Amino acid sequence: MEIYGDDNNNRYTSRWSVSELRDRQTNISVFARINEEYIDAEHFFDFVRKTTSILFQTKAASFLFAISLILPIIMISVGISNLEECPLNRNIPVFVLVGGALGLLKLLQVLWKQYNRHSAPTEEEGNDTQNGSAFMDVLTTLFLVIWFIYGNHLIWYHRLPRFEQTTEDPEHWCAKNVYSLALISVAYMYAFVTLTILIVLIVVFTVHFQYRRRAIQEAKEAGCT
Repeated sequence: MEIYGDDNNNRYTSRWSVSELRDRQTNISVFARINEEYIDAEHFFDFVRKTTSILFQTKAASFLFAISLILPIIMISVGISNLEECPLNRNIPVFVLVGGALGLLKLLQVLWKQYNRHSAPTEEEGNDTQNGSAFMDVLTTLFLVIWFIYGNHLIWYHRLPRFEQTTEDPEHWCAKNVYSLALISVAYMYAFVTLTILIVLIVVFTVHFQYRRRAIQEAKEAGCT
């Protein structure tokens, strides 16, 4: 355990101690909560996990999740109406349809969890609900990851297909909206994961170096006294 500063001024204590996310008042700023977790986190990866959880609880994240509902709804609609419009590989519209359904379910789970954070159930009911919700969340995420990998395979295997039927090869084509949605959904996932990782890393290292700078400054001031 590494401590910077003296016992009387532990605001800048940098330590990794066992602690879970605590219930906090909604008026505490995101930055203040992240700073608390830096002090209380057990180790670096625990701090990264808690920072990600805090960022996902913000209103900006909820707004982004709500806007993202548009994509899976469109995917479901296009997938249902174009199941026979991709002779090149009939699994592509199936991927669009099922991927849209899984994405919609996952987003609704996230938004429902956000909503439940504002309604404080009793501890016993909260634990039961949390256990069931966690199981469904993991299950949905697992299927979504598997389906995402499968979609990567479909798009990579059928790169740049023809979007119109020809007399020379009438089976080698796929509807443009179906293939485009499959490509957009995969690209969206890559963009979302990449952006999330970048934002979390920027916040984590900003807080870390901020505390390191304060610790060094305090050490210099203590050495001068």
